[in-house]
Amino acid sequence: MKLPLKQKIKFWLQTGLIHFFRSTILNFSSKTKNEKQRFSTLTFDKNASPLSLSEDSSITVILTAFQRIENIESQITAIRNQSIKPTEIWLWSNQSNEELSDVSSQVDRVIVNNSNFFSWGKFAIANLARTQYLAFFDDDIQPEPKWFDNCLKTINNGVDGIIGGSGVIINSTIIDKKQELIIGWNGYHNAAPVEVDFAKQALFFDKKHLQYIWREEPHAWYKSDDIHLSYMAKKYGDIKTYIAPHPKNVQSIWCCNAEFGKISTRSKLSDSFSDEIEGMIEQYINGGWKTVKHVPKTLTQQPITKHFNDELLLFTDKLNNHENFSIVRFGDGEMLIIKGEPIDLSKSTGGFKYTPNDTTDEKYRKILTQSLSFKSSNYFVGLPARCCVGDDYCDSLKELSNQSEKQLTWAAIFVNSNYPHFLNITVEAISKRKTNIICFNKARLENLPFQVTKDFRIGINAWVDDYEKTLADIDAYISLNNIENQVFIFCAGVLSNMLIYKLTEKHPNNTYLDVGSVFDLYLSLGKTRRYLRGNKKTLEHTCIW
Repeated sequence: MKLPLKQKIKFWLQTGLIHFFRSTILNFSSKTKNEKQRFSTLTFDKNASPLSLSEDSSITVILTAFQRIENIESQITAIRNQSIKPTEIWLWSNQSNEELSDVSSQVDRVIVNNSNFFSWGKFAIANLARTQYLAFFDDDIQPEPKWFDNCLKTINNGVDGIIGGSGVIINSTIIDKKQELIIGWNGYHNAAPVEVDFAKQALFFDKKHLQYIWREEPHAWYKSDDIHLSYMAKKYGDIKTYIAPHPKNVQSIWCCNAEFGKISTRSKLSDSFSDEIEGMIEQYINGGWKTVKHVPKTLTQQPITKHFNDELLLFTDKLNNHENFSIVRFGDGEMLIIKGEPIDLSKSTGGFKYTPNDTTDEKYRKILTQSLSFKSSNYFVGLPARCCVGDDYCDSLKELSNQSEKQLTWAAIFVNSNYPHFLNITVEAISKRKTNIICFNKARLENLPFQVTKDFRIGINAWVDDYEKTLADIDAYISLNNIENQVFIFCAGVLSNMLIYKLTEKHPNNTYLDVGSVFDLYLSLGKTRRYLRGNKKTLEHTCIW
């Protein structure tokens, strides 16, 4: 049937047009729903509140999360506990293989991105802060309670620049050696603000200084933002970089808790510049960077900083170079005897005992005490590390030894994380020398990784029972045979220190090493220590100085 035109239009409106709209809208709605299902949703425990308004002395803290994420919560707690509270804490999260916990309830803002912008991201988002001051912390820095107070006092006293907690001075001598001189919590201590070439680890400054970092593109986008910041600020704004006061005895104002920093292996006085950093510094100096070029005389000289693995290599080099030296080591047992406290380990392999006020024991205790304080340029005294016994105990042992810092080393120098290196590197050096051994009478020598020229045997409680005889035997062996430039390995417990002290004093032209239990497996004495049983925690432990 043929419909009139008017009816055709009405029919199409009622059928075709409605179908068109229904089809199109349904398809769009379905597509939108499917598109949404393709993406996961980021959610946080807490949404951020509106940005804080700027006030005098207000502070925005910006943290960076990439690795070492286990430090974040304790770091946030330390910042919240500052005597001057920050206005806001922001967390910038770089792309990382480590999963980041949701800390939105502990900080004011979380910025998560799927790219690694290294340390530049924190400076980029800092432009959005509404506070007068900005504070930045590396992820292994934990500030002491009065760090912000220290920074603000420094600025209010007329030192308005880039304020840091650890800084570097580049002078001509250091440049020639490709080294950096560190000032601050982990370097030379300063009672007053000290100008440096650049600061790192913890930064604090007025937001107005942030503009300078963007004046030129950096030498490299993946590192050294701290160097670039100080260079740009000095070049374009004559804004200098300073280390806030870090007096040795007032740690409450430091930028980092010393024990936390040492465990994070950040504590050091100097280090070598990498070729990349050296190239960057050279380029920046040629570009107009006016460096400090002098070391202030007001800095407090710190004890020599030692590094656990490097120290073993130092002694290994001495063995390879046929330099004669001695190492005595004082563990808990030796220190108890020296302090006059009773101990009885006589039932263990190579064990001993000490009874206070026993006439015989006191006679040998005196000799042991002398072995702690004996002085010679080739005589090194190993003491327990502060990471194992604490600061107070470690410092008291140092004082008791009366040794200069350069003559001290770790009692655990051959074990913990050094043990594999000792077996692979140090033992090889020993094997190239004529070597003698002093060991327990039940020990077997055929499995030792070096040839033994002469062995001397001891029994239980040897420090008392075998001292005279063993010393006389070794003395006669050296004297009658004109022994020089040979190595004597001591696996003799407390007796080792006493013999090494006397032999170094009388026959200094040999090397005497108290190695403790390191060869117990080779000597068929069993797995007498945790590291010999493969304890992972022990074998991964690196002692700090």
